[in-house]
Amino acid sequence: MDQNSIIKSYKRVSSIYDYTFGKVFKPGQKTLIEKMNCNDNDSVLEIGIGTGSSLQYYPQKTKVVGIDISPDMLKIADKKIKDNNSNNKTIAMMNGEELCFSDNTFDKVVAMYVISVTHNPERLIHEMKRVCKEDGDIFIVNHFSCDTDNLFVRAFEKALMPVSKILGWKPYFPYTEFNSYANLDVQEISKVNIFDYWNIIHASNNK
Repeated sequence: MDQNSIIKSYKRVSSIYDYTFGKVFKPGQKTLIEKMNCNDNDSVLEIGIGTGSSLQYYPQKTKVVGIDISPDMLKIADKKIKDNNSNNKTIAMMNGEELCFSDNTFDKVVAMYVISVTHNPERLIHEMKRVCKEDGDIFIVNHFSCDTDNLFVRAFEKALMPVSKILGWKPYFPYTEFNSYANLDVQEISKVNIFDYWNIIHASNNK
């Protein structure tokens, strides 16, 4: 997936995102943020904040910085922040593969439904680790294809790969491929959303 394809894809769906994909992804957002157990002093980076639909689930006093490469999605997120007077929630247009933050900046770094969308997942994971404090927490929500998946599901995902640019994400994304370069100190993996199709990964940032 190249960046221009991703931006164009989200431009097409930005106005209806909260009423379509957002409804599907909502349980995963809520469950993950509950697992994050944020406190008032935490500083959180959310990569791929999109329309800001996850912001409602963070504790009021937790500082959250959300980034995204889609200006159309960020416009909606910005309106939500202003409407709710969320002074400690901010957004910025930025590529998660090239973060403009110093090393060891955030207590928690989260990427929801982003890993299979980004152009270079390995680079994204590297950046997440870099800006997260040592012994901080990294959280990921994503679907990963597994050898144990239903044969029909795997065949369907592979069949969609030629149109991944139109979809804006990679339908077939093996966990073995991700795990080969992520090198995360995984603390927990759990299932979430409809049919338990998505995975929540909690890792400790042991650099």
